[in-house]
Amino acid sequence: MDIKKWKVMLAVDDYGSFTRVGEELGYTQSGITQMMKALEKEVGFSLFIKDNHGVTLTNEAKSLIPSIRELLRANEILTQEIAFLNGAQKGTIKIGTYLSCSIHWIPKIIRKFQQEHPEIIFRVYEGAEGELADWIQERRVDIGFISYQKGHNYQFLPVMDDDLYAVIPTNHPLAEYDEIPIEAFQGQPFVITEYTPGNDVHRVLKEYNVKPDIRYITVNEFSSISMVEHELGLTILPGLLLRGQFGEYVIRPITPRIYRRLGLAYSAPEELSPASKIFLKYAKCFLLDD
Repeated sequence: MDIKKWKVMLAVDDYGSFTRVGEELGYTQSGITQMMKALEKEVGFSLFIKDNHGVTLTNEAKSLIPSIRELLRANEILTQEIAFLNGAQKGTIKIGTYLSCSIHWIPKIIRKFQQEHPEIIFRVYEGAEGELADWIQERRVDIGFISYQKGHNYQFLPVMDDDLYAVIPTNHPLAEYDEIPIEAFQGQPFVITEYTPGNDVHRVLKEYNVKPDIRYITVNEFSSISMVEHELGLTILPGLLLRGQFGEYVIRPITPRIYRRLGLAYSAPEELSPASKIFLKYAKCFLLDD
């Protein structure tokens, strides 16, 4: 079985374009096309649907995706185990993370880690709460830097309680307060990131039955900050993301205290690759000491 062909097929599912896959994996478009035609011949049915919007998988192909991910994950683990037995620590670790962790944690951890393990490389994928939980359970990533969410089937190592803060335009009346009661957001013009299952701000508003006047829904938190700076509304953001940020807004603690519990998530210890096991232990110690 040619692992390379399955890897290309998975990339087509992720990128939706033979051209894009060729650019990412270092093949020509004609090379990708020939490889996928050969794979279709091997399996005995069509794998792709082409239209003006790009390339999508057939239903039969989609049903293979979980098994393909497991095959590629097992192949990576086998490759790493052979390398480790030969005295070489090498391999690829796929990290899923929030924007805030990607800015403040990931670069520092990887830099320190690679000083000791230079042949271990990383792929870092940013996503929202619900996306990251799914990526871990579907084995799309090896380790996730995420907040704790109930009802998911993965392991979670807590490392930090990250307070959520009110972010308010400088000249807004609430900017005069030292602390913002959570109920003060009721009916206020509000900016929020798009809802995904497990979103911490949506969770908090629901928990306290607070219904702000949601005027704007943004793609990421920095867009929300810009909206606040232009006096379009208030927002609530995590402290980790706000580290080192400043502008035409004020940051205030919220009462009662609200927070997200950040940590490291992974499928199961026995399913981690040798490189991932080393990195998981290293990252936990690094963050607990940070």
